Amino acid sequence: MDSRVVLVGPENPLNVGFVARAMKAFGAKDLVIAGSPWKALPAEARVTGVSAPEVLDGVRFAEDLAGALRGCATAIAFSRRPTDLRQDEFTLPGIPASLNLAGRTALVFGRESKGLTRAETALCPYLARIPCQNGVSLNLGQAVAVALFSLTATDRTATDGVSSERAATASLERMTAMWEFVHPKLAASPRLSEERQRRMRQMLFRLHLNDDDFDMLFSIMKGLAK
Repeated sequence: MDSRVVLVGPENPLNVGFVARAMKAFGAKDLVIAGSPWKALPAEARVTGVSAPEVLDGVRFAEDLAGALRGCATAIAFSRRPTDLRQDEFTLPGIPASLNLAGRTALVFGRESKGLTRAETALCPYLARIPCQNGVSLNLGQAVAVALFSLTATDRTATDGVSSERAATASLERMTAMWEFVHPKLAASPRLSEERQRRMRQMLFRLHLNDDDFDMLFSIMKGLAK
């Protein structure tokens, strides 16, 4: 799997080092930190990430999550919070058949204290949960390790028993472009709250359009807009 790990607003540099170590263990190299006040990687991250200097040397910073997702085919948000966005939601180690890992896949993790915001979660077509008992949650490095292990397992089975062989879906970048075209028109309606707009975005994601269907739908949207 070609993966990108995205940390949104990490608060403890030591956790970034643990994340880098987990990434190296599973062959992942692309680490992006989004929405952080840090202008450079704090030195503490290299204490816990001493075994993964190449990952830490290559870390990139993005202004926000939208910027961190550029170039990715799809994105999976990891969260414990309930949501009514009607995202494609699954619990590890199960993987939905609709999740195509052929392109670069962003694994998105939120702040240690409060996770991802609803607006950030809405940017991701998929929502994954790591099952934990007794109200205990994993720390950031552990969560990244579990996610990478589950998603890179070669013998993984689709959760609904459907074969994962299917036509490639349009990339997240293309779907985002479609949303950015239609969103201003939806936002102009006083009857559509921000929450309903986020749900509509997820509705587009759930269509799992291939490139041909995407081109046809986008062409229709542009024609109607005229």
